Amino acid sequence: MPEKAIYNCHNHIFTHENVPNGYFPFFLVQAARIAPFRWALKNTMKAIVPFSKNDKAHRYAAFINATYRKSQEENLQVLISYYPRGTKFIILPMDMSCMGAGKVKEDIDPQHAELARLSKSEIYRDILIPFAHIEPRRPNALGRLKKLVEDDGFKGVKIYPTLGYRPDHDVLMNDIYPYMVEKNIPLLAHCSPGSVNSKDLPIEEARSLADPFNYKRVLKKFPQLRICLGHFGGIGEWRRHLNEGRAIENPTWLTKIVEMMEGGEYENLYADISYTIFNFQENVPLLKILLENPVIQSKVLFGSDFYMVESEKYSEKRFSTDLRFALGEHLFWKIANENPINYLRL
Repeated sequence: MPEKAIYNCHNHIFTHENVPNGYFPFFLVQAARIAPFRWALKNTMKAIVPFSKNDKAHRYAAFINATYRKSQEENLQVLISYYPRGTKFIILPMDMSCMGAGKVKEDIDPQHAELARLSKSEIYRDILIPFAHIEPRRPNALGRLKKLVEDDGFKGVKIYPTLGYRPDHDVLMNDIYPYMVEKNIPLLAHCSPGSVNSKDLPIEEARSLADPFNYKRVLKKFPQLRICLGHFGGIGEWRRHLNEGRAIENPTWLTKIVEMMEGGEYENLYADISYTIFNFQENVPLLKILLENPVIQSKVLFGSDFYMVESEKYSEKRFSTDLRFALGEHLFWKIANENPINYLRL
């Protein structure tokens, strides 16, 4: 009898054509299209300071390593190679056109169209789970989503509030979330202060848009909507949780998410461990302790954040194997199979 399928619930395969020209300073997005310059830039960023001290530099290095592959399919093939046959992957596009960082070479519609093509192909149709990236400030956001769900078979929605909007934006609350409840499809929301932030807002204001408590209004109005908070608050918040005293006035995002899960009011709230858990030695012991709580145990999803972690020497294949060993079979399959199936309800 074949082994149960692993579900990797958080992955990216978009390319540099979907990254705005101003994402890096000094025209580096365009310059990095020149292979020798790209190699030098990537290695410079990785050498700036150790990973544990500069999350952003290593994320940039990962961007450079993967976004300049030729296609989404090429990135997908690398991702698939790290996991056993039959593993299933939620793929999350990125729409960075409204973040105030300039133009993108390829807009979100072609990016979605290529993901739709891949997910329908004979090679990938049984393993790809495409999500639509919905930017509520774009015209006709609901019409875009309807086409992707009803014509192209997309299975969920991704939002990225740090690009410049709250998760209770009027378009989301009035149009997108009601449709998602009607179609019984889940939401995956970026929930980390780090990574991609609006260039039009002060950094702390942009980061605050993704605060876990911002989802309370959404969850109260749409209790049937299944929401996964990507990154479980983020690697920096886990580090703060472990290394600082308990801050009553400024609780960590990890603390906030756990509080919301344990409170019993938000039954359809999930969180994935993508990227955050790659800080393995520091965060896996805490994860194991959290998973001792039956409530938390049923709400955590396995995800890696490919390709944001690809620059690390700690490969995805080794990471997923080590995590399975560290958690044990019961907990690993809980977060990598049972919980994702409950979240997706495919």
